[in-house]
Amino acid sequence: MAEQALEGLRIVDCGSFWSVPFCTAYLGWMGAEVIKVESIQNPDHLRFGAFPWDGPWWETTYYWLGANTNKLGLTLNLNSARGKELFKELVKRSDIVIENYSARVMENFGLTYEVLSEVKPDIIMLRAPAYGTYGPWRDVPSFALALELCQGLAVLTGYPGDKPFFLGGASDVIVGAHLIFIILTALEYRRRTGKGQLVDVSQMEVGASFLGQAIMDYSMNQREWGQRMGNRDPAMVPHNVYRCKGEGKLVAIAISSDDEWKAFCQAIGSPKWTQDERFSTTLERRKHEDELDKLIEEWAIKHNNYKVMDILQKAGVAAGALVDPFDTPDEPQFKERGFYEELTRDIIGTQLFSTWPIRMSKTSTKLSPPPTLGQHNEYVLGTILGLSKAEIEQLEKEKIIGTVPIAFAKE
Repeated sequence: MAEQALEGLRIVDCGSFWSVPFCTAYLGWMGAEVIKVESIQNPDHLRFGAFPWDGPWWETTYYWLGANTNKLGLTLNLNSARGKELFKELVKRSDIVIENYSARVMENFGLTYEVLSEVKPDIIMLRAPAYGTYGPWRDVPSFALALELCQGLAVLTGYPGDKPFFLGGASDVIVGAHLIFIILTALEYRRRTGKGQLVDVSQMEVGASFLGQAIMDYSMNQREWGQRMGNRDPAMVPHNVYRCKGEGKLVAIAISSDDEWKAFCQAIGSPKWTQDERFSTTLERRKHEDELDKLIEEWAIKHNNYKVMDILQKAGVAAGALVDPFDTPDEPQFKERGFYEELTRDIIGTQLFSTWPIRMSKTSTKLSPPPTLGQHNEYVLGTILGLSKAEIEQLEKEKIIGTVPIAFAKE
């Protein structure tokens, strides 16, 4: 049995920003050898999400670092003939190619599935442009904000009477999680048939797949979900976030039935207002939700948010204290499960990185620091592809490979 679940699998990762890099970092964590391909002419633009300073600041961007653990770093100019040749040689020795450029990019490189499957007949190529590889928007570039609005999902987020609320790029990680499942499915198909395939994923459609309830409600009942609800829920009442004792301290409370409501009332000492007929059933609580939220907060604000969580959870009521992300490394639950690990990397030194929320009883996992730009050029080109040291040095002279973005290189 392999020590790691995906040991022996090699992935050529041409992903950028967050969605594909999130996916491949996960696969690397499970043992796959992930080779992240960038170029010094056009590195992953997520590297440039930091403020410039005198040193190699493109190696310090927290967004990029968090999305690219468990990978090897290769630079390769795919606009050059030699760069294309080397890319094909790498594909010949790999199992999966994955990218999320706009649909035209790999076609402009001449590195389509049709070309790569000639090089490696059983290659799996996963393409995940914002809007898929065909349709009127195929060549339209996008980022998380625009994509989340185009998915239709943002119409349902935010507060009543206000604009849709940006989810902070949540669409990217939702897409990345879908891609993990899709890749494992394609691998299973190849295991059974010996055949690779092209996988076309529209990131817009991934987000739209979460609209099922709203679409069904409109289709069946002609009821539009155009009224944003903030933290409220169509079925659960109360369902909101409440202020507690102390600056910025909050607790979330979600009650799904009348029995849970009764348990909630008992847990908070059954104040007189809990006996009010306006709150006796879910339907009545829905009609008077504003008044109910005020009364709950009047109780909650007298207590620490962890105390509120403890009181309600002991009564069988779903409640969760707001946890500041900077406090999570010290939270007992995270500590017990070893969710954070220290990693040492050039330039940034030793830092705390999150692992992954999965534990497997029969296979181990790994966490390695994200690569610096082109860090593993010599290993990939020399050890995997068999190039000589002189050949690798010539590639660097021709700027087909390198370790510094060309825009910031000092001649």
